[in-house]
Amino acid sequence: MRAELLEAGGRELWEEFMAELRERHLGIHRPATGKPTATERLTAAYEAAVAEQHT
Repeated sequence: MRAELLEAGGRELWEEFMAELRERHLGIHRPATGKPTATERLTAAYEAAVAEQHT
């Protein structure tokens, strides 16, 4: 499901997600955007989708 959400988010979300992974695993700092991270947005979308399935 998260892969589907990532795909639906388009190139911008994918690039933000990859920047997070580079930061986490390689120590390459990503620019601050002032908005939730790609991971936070994917998690929120996933939780909303799961909650919708259970209603």
